[in-house]
Amino acid sequence: MTLQQLKYFLEMCETLHYTKAAKNLNISQPSLSYALTQLSEELGVPLFAKDGKTIYLTEYGEVFQTYVESAIQILSQGEQQLRNMANPNGGNINLGYIYSVSFDAIPKLIDEFYVNQGDRSTNFSFQVNMTNLLIEGLAQGNLDAVLAPLPESVPDFIHSVPILEQELFLLVYNGHPLSQREYVTVEDFKDEKFVMINKGTNLFMQTDALFRKHNIMPEIVFKVDECNSMAAFVGAKLGIAIMPKIPSLDSYRVIAIPFKDREMFRTINLLWNGRIEPSSALETFVEYFSTTRKA
Repeated sequence: MTLQQLKYFLEMCETLHYTKAAKNLNISQPSLSYALTQLSEELGVPLFAKDGKTIYLTEYGEVFQTYVESAIQILSQGEQQLRNMANPNGGNINLGYIYSVSFDAIPKLIDEFYVNQGDRSTNFSFQVNMTNLLIEGLAQGNLDAVLAPLPESVPDFIHSVPILEQELFLLVYNGHPLSQREYVTVEDFKDEKFVMINKGTNLFMQTDALFRKHNIMPEIVFKVDECNSMAAFVGAKLGIAIMPKIPSLDSYRVIAIPFKDREMFRTINLLWNGRIEPSSALETFVEYFSTTRKA
């Protein structure tokens, strides 16, 4: 079997559609079918099967997929290690971050790091996701570092340093009685219906602490997983929410109103896995922000 066949196999596992997989791989569908047929014949078992027009992984394919993913990941790590050895001042950092810091904070932080280094030899691969999934990726070694708020609980081997403060806003729909206000206080919206983020997240803890501080029992009509869902429910006039600004906010027919005296913030941290030996690039990246943000 060849590395190319294994990559074709993983793409097919992802799409379960020959036409889509071939398009993603930039090859013809017959070439893909031939490569996967050859792989199955070499292994002596069927990797995919059909039920009508639906393609699915066989039990053999499901087992093989886990081994192929591990092999590809190990090869990728080996390739990266050789690059680090050849260029110790460069390297690649797999950086994960939450959606709300993607449109302003990430470019500024990367540029700040490059300016400090005096070159752009460090490359970055980015992944955007929810905090819990990012930390899971960090714990599994799929990410080198993460920019996100600290959740309610985090493994003790995940290290962190505060990087920046992210302002939180009251989100209301267009035409809401508060929509023309320059700023709001808790008294302005204490009787409103709320769309809340799920428990365990930093945003929930921040919002819950605000309500507790003012002895408010909010009427929560919806609980969601992430900020886009919050904005969508608010835009549909199903409640209001407390959240940071996100890049897609303008598409939801909502208005983000600051709190009086800009009193609502949450801390975004740089997190990394203390159990994994860092590359020289990651070590430099972490050291720079640990030093500058503690100074």
